[in-house]
Amino acid sequence: MKAGKIITIILGIVMIATGIYCLFTPAMTYLSVGYVVGINMVLDAIGGIIAWSERKKSGSADGWELAGAIASLVFGIILLGSAAMQLVVDMVIVYIAAAWLVVIGAIRIVRSTKLRKFHKVLDTEILGKRWWAVMLTGILLVVCGVLSFANPTGLMIAIGVNFGINIIAAGVSLITTAA
Repeated sequence: MKAGKIITIILGIVMIATGIYCLFTPAMTYLSVGYVVGINMVLDAIGGIIAWSERKKSGSADGWELAGAIASLVFGIILLGSAAMQLVVDMVIVYIAAAWLVVIGAIRIVRSTKLRKFHKVLDTEILGKRWWAVMLTGILLVVCGVLSFANPTGLMIAIGVNFGINIIAAGVSLITTAA
């Protein structure tokens, strides 16, 4: 077996173990979201500064690109250095996710009424037949969004569990592609 495959399998196993850990500690997983955002800001800044310096050599550098990279670096460092800022990001993300649930749910409800009208007017066998399923998921999304505004802890845990499931899936995918 080649070294690359072995490393890939080991990384897949580590990802699965990490995903399982996330499933058992979803609140802690969620609370690391601000940290992950901070790391990504710093990485984006480093990439932006490198890209800017390469463009500067060719004479096509834009000062605004460098300014954006520096801003990302500053905000990333502030976020990584401040537990309070990480908590603010974590709280904002949960409310954005709750608002997203409400909006997407409302859109599905509206869409379901249009599907129902379409199904009735054209008396179709297939199109619009399951309008009620679209309506039901829309109502559930709105309810979940409203409940998430009232109790953001539930959504935080759901996000943490979702991270865990996705990490496990990515680990399994890594292992299967290496085999």
